[in-house]
Amino acid sequence: MALFSKPKVALWPKADGLDIYFNQSENNHLSFETDLWQFQNEDSLKNLADFFKKRKVTDVYVLLDDKYVATKTFIYDSVVNHLNPEDVVTLAKDSVDFPISPESVTFDLKSQENRTLVRTSIFNQEKFHLLRDNLSKLGLNVLEYKTVSEAVINVFSQIDNGQYFFFYPSSTTEYLAVLAEKGEVYLTSTIKKTLPELKKLLNYAGAYFGNKEPLQYLPNENYRENEIVARFQKPSDFPLPLLAFFAGQIKPAPAIIKTETVNTPFTPPMEENNKKNLLPIIAVFLVTLIAASLIVWYVLNHNKSQDDLNNPGGETQTEEVSPIPTEVETPTPTQAEIDKDIKIQVLNGTEINGQAATIKGELVKLGFTNVATGNSSSPATANKISTKASIPASYFADNLTSFQNADTDQLAASSSYDVVILIGTNLSGTSTTTATPTKTGTSSATPTVKY
Repeated sequence: MALFSKPKVALWPKADGLDIYFNQSENNHLSFETDLWQFQNEDSLKNLADFFKKRKVTDVYVLLDDKYVATKTFIYDSVVNHLNPEDVVTLAKDSVDFPISPESVTFDLKSQENRTLVRTSIFNQEKFHLLRDNLSKLGLNVLEYKTVSEAVINVFSQIDNGQYFFFYPSSTTEYLAVLAEKGEVYLTSTIKKTLPELKKLLNYAGAYFGNKEPLQYLPNENYRENEIVARFQKPSDFPLPLLAFFAGQIKPAPAIIKTETVNTPFTPPMEENNKKNLLPIIAVFLVTLIAASLIVWYVLNHNKSQDDLNNPGGETQTEEVSPIPTEVETPTPTQAEIDKDIKIQVLNGTEINGQAATIKGELVKLGFTNVATGNSSSPATANKISTKASIPASYFADNLTSFQNADTDQLAASSSYDVVILIGTNLSGTSTTTATPTKTGTSSATPTVKY
């Protein structure tokens, strides 16, 4: 940094306040209880504006929490070279909990043999506009926006540029999970710090890259944030994402990451003096081991001599034991228990109104809480139950009206729903007239949402 030059400034707006970081060794972090993701008038921003004005801060970098800018990847079951934003909105609309439009998404296409990955960034436009308006009221010029996931992977790709899941602590109980390959983010998700949540995410690496066991980086298991930051010659209390703005392309020293399984804790290298101090201990251990070996050898040979005296023929006598048959009770089969929080979609493929609502009512009575209904995109002539591999379709066939003989199918692991129930018959048993579908122009590639 040149003498008298102003340090870089990065803002990290959060729901509970604003963190401000200066690229300097001391007095580098301040916090304000101002939520820039909510509407603020000029009076409520006055103290913060005075702070920036007094320090002559005009240009800033901004970190964006991934709950406001999500990264998802979808799979087209064919190779495509062009997509309309409206098509991407159709793929992405069920993957976030805020409304989206063509202006809310940016995407790129990654071709893979006979399919295409659609890597998509989905913006919460309402929140993003509020943030930009508040920054404008503060008189700040944003040099660059980066999501936390993008910033972390920008930095960590200098250590590992392969394919892996990176888990960054977003709170005391949650991780920001990031699936990355070659420095690019393919998936972000906020998950609880529990083993089932971690295992559930591994399916995505299999769906995108065919890798069912991707490398996983967990904090304090096989990486330590403060050690990585220190290797980039920055204050160790800096959050890792800040290095994307402050550290440039400085290469860290090697061997600061253990790339074994996540259960192997990081162990710093031993100093030379410690190695020398271990030599006497090793010598005593070897002497003890040799002495113990001699004692064991003597005892074994002594016992063998006694055995030879008692049994000179060298024969050993064994008593034949007849096995006693035991009766094994055959377990009574029981119906598999189903998680009642799974995501279920009920689609009506007939012209009979209210049939999806009927099945939803039956599912609610069975205890399911997350059931969506809608109309099938094409008419159906038979009932069908599609489930993910871990969920038995027989459970729904046995418990739903008119689905005892339904067709079954398996959903992709990356499907947004765990169960899809398609209604193709009259559930009341009376005859109805099914409309003949009209052919409409469609593109040659049919999108399949798998996330």
